[in-house]
Amino acid sequence: MKDGHEHHGFEVNWTLRSLAAAGLLSICAVASAMSATVNANRAEEERRRQASIEQEAELVADLATYLAAETAAAREAMEGPRLKPAKPTPAVLDAEDPIEALTSFDFTELTMAKLDAEERKCLAQAIYYEARSEPRIGQLAVADVVLNRVASRVYPNSICEVVFQGSERRTGCQFSFTCDGSMHARLNKRKWKESEDLAGAILAGLRSPISRNATHYHANYVTPHWADTLTPTATIGTHKFYKFPSRRTVAAAPAAM
Repeated sequence: MKDGHEHHGFEVNWTLRSLAAAGLLSICAVASAMSATVNANRAEEERRRQASIEQEAELVADLATYLAAETAAAREAMEGPRLKPAKPTPAVLDAEDPIEALTSFDFTELTMAKLDAEERKCLAQAIYYEARSEPRIGQLAVADVVLNRVASRVYPNSICEVVFQGSERRTGCQFSFTCDGSMHARLNKRKWKESEDLAGAILAGLRSPISRNATHYHANYVTPHWADTLTPTATIGTHKFYKFPSRRTVAAAPAAM
């Protein structure tokens, strides 16, 4: 009788040990799988981070090249030798009919220069107020959204009209800084100069489709009602970017970003 109890106890003990061992093996397997997943996620995150750094470095290098060329051109214009001495004003007036010169002067170039300056300022404002604390690639992405809207039939066809669309309303403006009082704050001169330079470079041709054709974006700490109706294209810095999912939904453009 005693031997039977001992044998039964041995079987129970063995079963418990087997179950415990199996449980430990399962836990180890799960832990290994989780560790592998975490490592894979970290590797992918690091790969994306490196790709972002490389892309930003390339864009910054292009910007530096552009600014260096602009500086060299400006210096050459100031320091270049004059082939002929400038005529004094009285001599010019005596030799030419000022009225005829005025009436025949083509003001088209002046008008275009003024428009270009206004467009540059509006783009610089969008960069400054929307992304001045972002890395360069984030600023380029915001500017890319503005230009994508200019190219879209849904929005106005100029930079200033796109940026200030709806600004006459207290709510519903396309870019919040145009109607929330942000523009009344004192400018950070250094960051404003950087925004102006970047806007000029972009309009001169330094542009890359960083946002992947996005027409909308929002900060990553908010979730606007329109986000679920659009297709995500990228996450750059603290902004998430979106585009219209199809032609059928273009007509349903949201009233505000």
